[in-house]
Amino acid sequence: MRILKYGYFGEDEAHRIFLANYLELLVLHLGKSEELIFDFDELFTYKFRGRNKSEVDARFAEAVQEGFVDYQHDIFFVGRDLDTFTNHEFKDKIMVMKSQLSANFHDKTFLMIPVQCIEHWLWYIKINLKNPSSTKNESLESKPRKDAKIALYGSARATNQISNPIVEELSMKLDFDYLESRSESFKTFHQQVLQLIIQTMK
Repeated sequence: MRILKYGYFGEDEAHRIFLANYLELLVLHLGKSEELIFDFDELFTYKFRGRNKSEVDARFAEAVQEGFVDYQHDIFFVGRDLDTFTNHEFKDKIMVMKSQLSANFHDKTFLMIPVQCIEHWLWYIKINLKNPSSTKNESLESKPRKDAKIALYGSARATNQISNPIVEELSMKLDFDYLESRSESFKTFHQQVLQLIIQTMK
């Protein structure tokens, strides 16, 4: 049995909740439940919390270093939204952030920075749960973030008290094959996480 201890530093509770459930379900999806466990370092994550994008940008490199050096993390996830960035700006942001990390941590750190928000992925899940036999392939990723939030939470400015239980419930019902077939951004995220795990397990 291999236990991968991971840390998370980010601004968004939806990212943290989705990530925890995604990794738990990923082990089952891969048929590795007897071989692999992801151990979320809750103590570390609640010590290091980013309240907004600026704070994440200012502190993420320090958080990553402390996670690996002092808390013995095997892998690390940084969560940050890039709500209105173009693909070019997204790539530039990734490069800038990676340049701030120690070279020792590059291959073990995942910059969880979806151009579209996590809520778009959850919106797909919600639609699939309501209409599991539907073959309609509606693109949601071009829709504004506020539309995704309204579809999920009933408001574009829902509090964590309202949104967190919904994120928890929907992300625990993740269908990998369905979501990969609908969301290009989720497919990219999923493939990159698999690559990270393969590298870490070597």
